[in-house]
Amino acid sequence: MWLLIACASVLAAVEAQDDKRIEVKSANVLNVRIENDQEVRELIGNVHVVQFSPDGVIKIWCDSALRYMGTNRIELFGNVKLERDRVTMTSPEGVYFGNERRAELRKGVRLTRAQSALTSRFGEYFPDDKRAYFRGDVLVIDSTSSTSSEELTYFEEEGKSIAVGSVRVVNPGDNLTVFGDSVIYFEKQRYTLIPKNPKMVQVDTTSGGLIDTLLVVSKVMEAYQDTLERFIARDDVVMVRTDLSARCGEATYFPKRDRIVLSDQPIVWHLENQITGDSIVITTMERKLRSVYVKGRAMAVSLADSVHPQRFDQLTAQEITIFFADGKIAHINAERTATSLYYLFDEGRPNGVNRSSGDRIIMEFEDGKIDRIRILGGVEGRYYPEAMIAQSEEEYNLDGFKWIVDRPRRHQLAILDGTVD
Repeated sequence: MWLLIACASVLAAVEAQDDKRIEVKSANVLNVRIENDQEVRELIGNVHVVQFSPDGVIKIWCDSALRYMGTNRIELFGNVKLERDRVTMTSPEGVYFGNERRAELRKGVRLTRAQSALTSRFGEYFPDDKRAYFRGDVLVIDSTSSTSSEELTYFEEEGKSIAVGSVRVVNPGDNLTVFGDSVIYFEKQRYTLIPKNPKMVQVDTTSGGLIDTLLVVSKVMEAYQDTLERFIARDDVVMVRTDLSARCGEATYFPKRDRIVLSDQPIVWHLENQITGDSIVITTMERKLRSVYVKGRAMAVSLADSVHPQRFDQLTAQEITIFFADGKIAHINAERTATSLYYLFDEGRPNGVNRSSGDRIIMEFEDGKIDRIRILGGVEGRYYPEAMIAQSEEEYNLDGFKWIVDRPRRHQLAILDGTVD
């Protein structure tokens, strides 16, 4: 019985050693010497070694190598190449630790897999865990984007990458760049998560040759690269571009559809106009503002006159659609319980206010100024003379009126390491 146990123990030890044994497949020259009581084998020219594991074969090529037999470690020099399954890594030099089944590559690492390539100054590969770690000028390039970071960990089986430290994702097709402290990418789902300090920048040149930049900042950002490509910003979302700014709890941007959907207490500012509602959809065409659609408790407010800062033209309804032409409001359509408050002026002098309501209110503009107002269905209206409303304008504001002064400005978000002015 004791003999059987001893034989079994010896057999297990031999199998464990075989499991970690490195096999030399080729080398032009073999030199053997002793260093610090350890046998060192020097392999020169067309070196090729392999190590078998339960999950596959690790293959290594290089120009020359030093194999330390006592520690089962190999130092690799010149055109180092490591392969396992679909992963290929190369570098000028490295070390392979046979007992740990771990590779360290240095001085310019490159990993290729499918249609993507990664480069860095240093890399580690753990074949048993199917995990790779990189640091120092990490850059990943695939068919649609490039990602740079200080560090990156790649989990092969999960198809997940975690980039950390000054992360920047560039999508040249949409002139779009995303920044974050870290970025997590799930390649099977084509889903990206930026969990901390995300910022999105989209730079575009207008037809007049001017640079127009869309900036989006939030606490969390997600990106889906499926058939319905979209970016989702959540929590304290701030958005700014040349002619538009916004705040909300959540924003979804569809770059291929030129559409931005705002929800969770959204507020939009365009020039001197403020727009609020339960949800707001911003549509552009060739990066130019085309329309703003507001649904649920919709309200549009604008300063009636710069000399009278307490007077605001107001429009409320269940739905409001604002159409733009050449960057200015061209047409407003308010539907379902529509009400307007419009201040009058006679040659610059205040002349009271009109309050009107109906099923639908249509406002037409000329050069950004109201030119005509039409009210359809269930029309009601009342005029309040100047003597009645002077110094009492707040009493005539429509329900839900609130003029919000902390409008985000572009210079407040210009914090992207010189990306914008």
